[in-house]
Amino acid sequence: VYETRSFPFYIHSFRINGTKRTRQALLESVIYDALQARTLGTIIDEVRVAADKLRRLDIFQYVDVFLDSSNDPRALDVILSVEEKSRFWIKTGTEIGNDAGSANISLNVRNAFGGAESLEAYMSAGTQTSHVFEFCLAKPINGNPDSRVDISAFSLTKNNQIYSSRDEIMRGIALKWRVFSRIGYHELGYGSTWRQICNISPEATLSIRESAGHSLKSSVTHTLIRDKRDDLMLPSKGYYIKLFQEFAGLGGDVNFIKNEIESQANFPLGKGFIFSASLRNGFLYTLNGQQSKISDRFFLGGAQSIRGFKLNGIGPREEKKDSLGGDLYIAGGVSLFTPLPKLSNYPVKGHLFLNGGSLLQMNPSQRILSSIFSLTRAPSVSTGVGIVYRSSILRLEVNFCLPLVATTSDKLKKGLQLGLGFNFW
Repeated sequence: VYETRSFPFYIHSFRINGTKRTRQALLESVIYDALQARTLGTIIDEVRVAADKLRRLDIFQYVDVFLDSSNDPRALDVILSVEEKSRFWIKTGTEIGNDAGSANISLNVRNAFGGAESLEAYMSAGTQTSHVFEFCLAKPINGNPDSRVDISAFSLTKNNQIYSSRDEIMRGIALKWRVFSRIGYHELGYGSTWRQICNISPEATLSIRESAGHSLKSSVTHTLIRDKRDDLMLPSKGYYIKLFQEFAGLGGDVNFIKNEIESQANFPLGKGFIFSASLRNGFLYTLNGQQSKISDRFFLGGAQSIRGFKLNGIGPREEKKDSLGGDLYIAGGVSLFTPLPKLSNYPVKGHLFLNGGSLLQMNPSQRILSSIFSLTRAPSVSTGVGIVYRSSILRLEVNFCLPLVATTSDKLKKGLQLGLGFNFW
């Protein structure tokens, strides 16, 4: 078999039948490596890769491969038969998570200009985000479905009245490059966003009133995600790492660096028992010697964040009313998922957990190390027991929570707490 694969061969002709709107340039970029192959084995491998790329571009219903002999005994004719997918499609749905729900609709144009581009107009309305509108144009680079560039324009209004007596309007544009590598998923982007803190509640505290107004952020971001979990919502093994960095100051009136790390590890213990551990931390440091803006800060607490506390209920707060967010946080937790009698064949687990964290604001004139050490002095901690159900679309948790340690500014959620969403920590 090895000797057969090493026979000198080349592709005499490469035909793709069934294309109507797809441009020739895209197809040539996909099959280029196959045309350079000079052995039978590499031809077969590269043709398989090219067919897989065409399938993952999501513009064809099917891609069938046929290899035929040529007039030259050392050459092959390659024929790909394809059928293009419909150009226009509409998708509707609902999203539930982080104590919020929304309904959405997206209007899509597939293979818009013949180069596997996608055009999407997305609209959403919900409880925390009053409305979202986004228009996005995405295009693969050199026909590679694992490397895409997209440009988007967006507008959204966030309802933060539940925990912070304010709304926030954001409008902006973003340019992003998304690529998969051996390390993981990378996203490099540049964005410019105009933000407005508005609709201040009559009962709002002084800090929230002082934050009202406009700001313009112009920033570069990078995200790296490596996800080796066997399931997104209720993993039994594997690990997850996410690194996020942002530099703001390329114009606008905010200037800061921001870093965030999220990690999770899951271990099967046998007989249906699973142990899970997570750790997260974030750091926001202004470069102009001024206090950070509330739009850029971290918030902590809630059923998907730190159980036993209300949504964004941990950290700095004014008059025990309005959550102000923080510049520095650390959070972690451990969970034990257990099988339930007579329910071992269902996606239901018992749940015991211990989690906690700390969030604080930094004084620009204070030493950074002093702020970091302050994180561990008074963490907020809770424990509890409950039931976890993993459906086909989301994860549901019903836990009885018992806060063990809390600061005077924390908002507790003692007793039953319901969590709906995708990612839990």
